[in-house]
Amino acid sequence: MASSALPLLASRGGGTPRQRYRAVSWWLTWEDLTWPNEALIDKIRRRADHCAASGVNCCLIFGTHFRWDFMPLWGRVHDLFRFIAGELHQRQIVLFDHHSSVLTHRPRNREEALNIWRRNRHHVPFYPSNETAATWECDGSRMNDWRMIDVETGQPVYLPAYNAEQFCMNNPAFRSSYVRYVKRLLAETGIDGLMSDDGIFYANWRACACKFCRERFQSRYGHNLPPTTDASFWGNRRSQAFADWIEMRFETCGDFLAEIQKALPPGFPFLSCCSSSDGFNMPAYGMSYQDFIRACNLVMLEMTGSTPSIKGTWDSRLPSQLLHLGISREHHAGCFGLGYGFFPDTAFFVWALNKFLGSECWFSSLKGRLNATESQLKTLADDSELVGEGYNWEKAHPALFAGEVDTDVAVYFSRSTRDYFGQCAADYVNDYYASCQQLMRAGVSYDVATAIPQPGERRQLVLNSAACLSADERQSLKRFMESGGTVIATGPCGHYDQRARAAARTWLDEFGISVELTEPRRDGGFPPGKDLKPPIEIARCRVPQSVQARMRNGWLTVTVGKGRLLWRPERITEGDIAAAVAAVVQPPAGAVAVKGLPSTWRVRQYRDGNRLLIHAIPAQVETVLHAELRDQFSREAIIQKLRYTPLSGTLTLEPVSPLSRVVLHSPDLPDPRAATGAGKSWTVGASGVSRYFVLECIA
Repeated sequence: MASSALPLLASRGGGTPRQRYRAVSWWLTWEDLTWPNEALIDKIRRRADHCAASGVNCCLIFGTHFRWDFMPLWGRVHDLFRFIAGELHQRQIVLFDHHSSVLTHRPRNREEALNIWRRNRHHVPFYPSNETAATWECDGSRMNDWRMIDVETGQPVYLPAYNAEQFCMNNPAFRSSYVRYVKRLLAETGIDGLMSDDGIFYANWRACACKFCRERFQSRYGHNLPPTTDASFWGNRRSQAFADWIEMRFETCGDFLAEIQKALPPGFPFLSCCSSSDGFNMPAYGMSYQDFIRACNLVMLEMTGSTPSIKGTWDSRLPSQLLHLGISREHHAGCFGLGYGFFPDTAFFVWALNKFLGSECWFSSLKGRLNATESQLKTLADDSELVGEGYNWEKAHPALFAGEVDTDVAVYFSRSTRDYFGQCAADYVNDYYASCQQLMRAGVSYDVATAIPQPGERRQLVLNSAACLSADERQSLKRFMESGGTVIATGPCGHYDQRARAAARTWLDEFGISVELTEPRRDGGFPPGKDLKPPIEIARCRVPQSVQARMRNGWLTVTVGKGRLLWRPERITEGDIAAAVAAVVQPPAGAVAVKGLPSTWRVRQYRDGNRLLIHAIPAQVETVLHAELRDQFSREAIIQKLRYTPLSGTLTLEPVSPLSRVVLHSPDLPDPRAATGAGKSWTVGASGVSRYFVLECIA
């Protein structure tokens, strides 16, 4: 074990100090399956040297991914891992294993096998024939009996995107066998962390109707799983039985990870893959880090696709990333942002964006999805050779990445509204996205909260379209305002309880705000949401004339103890309401206004003792696409270069409290640049900066 290779540093989220990671994927290929041989030993050592030279301190295995398919080779693969770990440990680098706990490649014909090769050969797909797979057993249990069952067909679930089947997390024989495998993996490899992937319902609503899922639904909730023809259950968000089915899905995934965690040493780094915890369709998959965090001590967000996008933007990543950062802050855990790219420009951008947001960085290529020959792939650099500029700059300037977000503003993520009220993005998730994106565009530093802040923890809470509020949440909101907090709310709020049951008295009515909620009729059906096609009617607030007369500038303001409630009936996604919300949010007491920065740049401020650290990155860059390479999964072109518009002129800082020193740091500059001025007025030249900078402001 080499956990001592990484020093403990103070977390931006506060609480227990944690390790900082500068991570890359350690790719395995078919060549690695010839282990052991002298050429591979030399290759591993040279690759480890590249990692060390580039400032990497963490590698995650990528390849041999569908680990159950490698069961006949486990001993050999584990010996390879042990050698890699040993070489990395000598260079003060830790190794995490990363594999799928539940998926197995099972092509049914040659075309499906070719599809695996075209789109997922980075898995190193060493799968058995279906005939052989049918005979495989583990710990006395037939592995085909572990498979998820389609709720409609009664046949094993099939995943066309991966040409795979999936084992069910509710199957006790599978769970016990996987836990035994994890114990063996740790004993035989010397790895320093585990990323156990895919323990979700990958087939969404089609999974799972196996006997163990049915038994859990009956014993835990008292329901029999009905046929998919029963529209009173499937997709009917007024059915509490269907709400129980949703709850069980999330619970199942969290419980599976909790069982794995029990097999790990105390404090052993443990995470799982999660491309979203906020998407409207997460109940279909049972995927949320709000459940994963019960077992995991690291949070991970897979920034799927290209970062930046091929259009040169990145703010679509923002809501998911900040939700995961909020979860990590609330649980004092580290947070990885996994971004993909193939060239140095995108490697730098992925690193800079993660540092801007406050995440650890994991950069990865994904060469197995490219429309390229093996000879073409060999001309592309290894991940470790692409990250050197950003990682080494971070390594040389660790003090610039300390502290917590300097804010007293939080955006509330209403999970119960997403889980039990929302059936499409327009019902809630779009409003959450708009909250995050508009505040960032307005230059407001904020964080995302999954629980109502305690009195004094935050001063302002943005609450948009939280149609579902529990009794506890309502009480917490009241305490928050009574102690001096401001709640800025829009759209439907608190019309239902935490399971989307109509509230006897709405939350708004508690403050004398009479509101009628108009909702479209939506029938159930399978798969849920199949009939929701644009234009989609959504729930809206209708206020009587008496309430409208009390509004000023579109807002209704109610004093609550020492605080207040600001509410308006429109959703934040309507008209110019997003800008109106941002306009009433007050900047943090210690904020520093930065003038002279183009509106196309974004800023985020962190507080570390007597220092304020202002991170800045452009919101839009120009992308140069590769002439030939394409991602065969997404069909998108690959970004080869990024072009930036350099800054010019000077930046003017106007702090609320006097500063004694201001320094501009940037990878674009050969040396730090001191600002001139004193007290509450400072200026610094911005010429030469184009990609990323940090202003270090010392009181």
